[in-house]
Amino acid sequence: MPDTLQILADGMFASAASVLGALAGRSVSAGASARTASDASIRIDPDAVATVTRIPSADVAFVARYRKRDLGRVVELMLGSAGDGGELDAMQLSIVSETVAQISSAMGEAVATETGHAAADIESTVAVHATAFPAPPFATFAAPLDLGDGFTTTLTLDFDVLAQHRLAPDAAVPAPPPAAVLHASPAPPKRRVEEGRPVSFAPMQPTPMRTAAPGHANLDLVHDVPLEISAVLGQTELSLREVVSMAPGSVFELDKLSTEPIDLYVNNILIARGEVVVVDDKFAVKISELNPVVDRV
Repeated sequence: MPDTLQILADGMFASAASVLGALAGRSVSAGASARTASDASIRIDPDAVATVTRIPSADVAFVARYRKRDLGRVVELMLGSAGDGGELDAMQLSIVSETVAQISSAMGEAVATETGHAAADIESTVAVHATAFPAPPFATFAAPLDLGDGFTTTLTLDFDVLAQHRLAPDAAVPAPPPAAVLHASPAPPKRRVEEGRPVSFAPMQPTPMRTAAPGHANLDLVHDVPLEISAVLGQTELSLREVVSMAPGSVFELDKLSTEPIDLYVNNILIARGEVVVVDDKFAVKISELNPVVDRV
């Protein structure tokens, strides 16, 4: 019997290569994958970006892990600019988060379609705490993604034990206990049992993508992704005693002067600073600085 979970993972790698190629504006191919088993929990790795994708119709979740430095190079290809290979700035981190969520969602849709489950309501989120990951043990698959010009990255997928049982028909499922016989009855005639045949799936090929103009390498694919923008006037720290003692008219100080600009966050990532203005009787923010340098203690 073929390893159905391996076949599904290979189809997911092909789907990831197709989406990554569309975003980077070049042909991307997935290499041969390798399967391992692990009983260890997944931890937050500062050198990687991990997503958790949930497929409600199949009641399963899987983890996709991407190399952060390689994602930075992908963003440079999307923006049509050359970076210095250093740390990603706030805007790049925001694009990375949306990029990996889109790739992981595409892989979730691929596995749902192959297993006959609905692809609706699939959700991919970037994990910021280890508690977001499913519990071990895991079936882990890793495959290289070749972007050309000597640029190869590795994508890793982790399926928990429940996913193996619910997505792979060859997984061992415990048989229910036999029911008690209350009345003797003639044995039913034996039926002819057909010999099972291996499951086969149609080969998957990356969808050809048209090349985008220089400097606009298919950023249109993520332009319509909704983002949450927050304008933060300032912050402070209060004890629980001070919070519960608040009443109408209470005043507490923030950590900024009235002349300082406010911070603009996109998906909790600082991307700009600006000053508060009024437009048509509504508050607005006039941007004065993009990708500000964050003060580190």
